[in-house]
Amino acid sequence: MQSSLRNTGSAVVRDEDLLHACVRGMGSQLSAREDLALRHWWTVQQRRSTPLATELLAQPESAWTHAVVQHRAHRHAFFDELAERADVMEFAQFLLENWPLPPFLKLVERALQAQIRGVARAALMRNIHDELFPTPHSELMRRLMTAVKERAGAGVNLELGQSLIDRTLIFYYGYYCDPWNLVGSLFATEMMGQHRMARMGAGLTRLGFRPSELEFIRVHIECDEGHARDWMQSVLVPSIRTSPELCARIVGGIAACLVTSGRYLDDLCHRALQRRACAS
Repeated sequence: MQSSLRNTGSAVVRDEDLLHACVRGMGSQLSAREDLALRHWWTVQQRRSTPLATELLAQPESAWTHAVVQHRAHRHAFFDELAERADVMEFAQFLLENWPLPPFLKLVERALQAQIRGVARAALMRNIHDELFPTPHSELMRRLMTAVKERAGAGVNLELGQSLIDRTLIFYYGYYCDPWNLVGSLFATEMMGQHRMARMGAGLTRLGFRPSELEFIRVHIECDEGHARDWMQSVLVPSIRTSPELCARIVGGIAACLVTSGRYLDDLCHRALQRRACAS
């Protein structure tokens, strides 16, 4: 699928090029042209996710957890595809094509910088601690990816379609432009993590992966629900009580994360169905 274009006034920036710029810029800043393109990209995503954001704003914060769990992105059919039918090559394609996703630890550290309540800072410090101890999650992910790549071998076809670009840029928008939007997207991601990891674990176990290779998945099945609860109780609610104007920014992140995730998972399902049709 062709990448969308962003007209920044003086130049046109493809969304794919914007994504690469965001990856390169982690730890620093985007250029003025790239920053403008990212903000223009967000206006489109914000418009697309406005109906869901409006629904969430009409509910108390205590209802957002249920809203995320009930959203179609949470228990999407693609996760059943991974658990029940996907082969090693399909798993490799799914995992490896997500290479542009920013490191979760850097996202939490960016959100931490914006916090205005001590209880929120403490909650994110706990999340950071869990990412690093007893074994850094980045190391556990490296083991998983190494095992998948070894079994898949060469020739994995990686795609970078528009829905994957959008699903990934939502995190970069929060990182570079609005840390409270990032708080919302990270909360939604943590809420959806347990089911996603459980279905991935079921599929990889079916394919013969060893428990030592799936430690990343086991750890996240155990911790994501608790992290999501901590984000809600210790970050979202206290921050909104202190500064109500943050509510719309947080909800914007939740809604855009869910909507972009849903579109990306739809495309993955369509790809899987096409593959089945070609193989039959």
